[in-house]
Amino acid sequence: MPLGNLTSQFFANVYLNELDQFVKHNLKAKYYIRYVDDFIILHESKTKLEKWKKRISGFIENKLKIELHQDKSKIVDLRKGVTFLGFRIFHKHILIRKSNLNKFHRKLTITKTLYNEERVSRDKVVEFLEGWISYTKHANMFKYRKNLIKKFNKEFPTNNKKRLLGSNRKTANFLKKFDHSKLEFSIQQTLYLLKKKRLKPKEIALARGVKESTVWKHFSELIEYGQLAVWDILPKIKIVNILSKIKSPEDKLKDIRLRIKQNGMKFDEIECVLAHVKFKEKIKKDNLSTQSRQYLKSKTTNDN
Repeated sequence: MPLGNLTSQFFANVYLNELDQFVKHNLKAKYYIRYVDDFIILHESKTKLEKWKKRISGFIENKLKIELHQDKSKIVDLRKGVTFLGFRIFHKHILIRKSNLNKFHRKLTITKTLYNEERVSRDKVVEFLEGWISYTKHANMFKYRKNLIKKFNKEFPTNNKKRLLGSNRKTANFLKKFDHSKLEFSIQQTLYLLKKKRLKPKEIALARGVKESTVWKHFSELIEYGQLAVWDILPKIKIVNILSKIKSPEDKLKDIRLRIKQNGMKFDEIECVLAHVKFKEKIKKDNLSTQSRQYLKSKTTNDN
């Protein structure tokens, strides 16, 4: 069953009821807490806890046919804090685990890029943030939440009227200028196999009898001419990573690659993201020239 599914949570509680009864009635543990498959037992004696751990391990293996997670099943000093449900719980305060904080801020960085790219609305971003804020309220992190909201208001302003792509109408007019006749028929065949047949790059290369690098080259040209969105062929996190390392549309691929410290990033993927940047730059210039023409036209009319 999928993680987080309500049915899986229900059956986990039913299945692990046997464990609850064993810990409470056989081991007679006074301080026992369980949430789905995570549980904690508190006791002042380390020796006692070690014995209970062995007995619990034997019980669930023989009775329930499952095993304790070797890396997560530990006996720790309460003064160092206990990790439970994504929190680090101490005697007098609670914090969120660093790994959870880092994961959220990575997602926030991706969300910011998607917002700037007009891939998500501000309402969706607010919804994402509200869920995290509600989660952090279970910890003693008031200053963190205050600073996070300040950062959000700065990076996702409500009066953000200027977006790089401009209005949908302007974008549509711009795309009309780059019709299919601007690209070679060979590239259009690649686009057809990608969109209509839903083939992967390797499959397209095999079907067309060309190198896979040629297919990726077609992708970059399609992206630069507004026929294909880079978001449809590469993972969001990879796009965001590459975008953050591009300084200008004139950047060379090898220079961008040197700025990316992540291993396994292909030049083909970098070229596609760079093509996306070039496409957006063309839109920006087209919008500016349109505005200039409108300004000159209105000025001439007013002067007359």
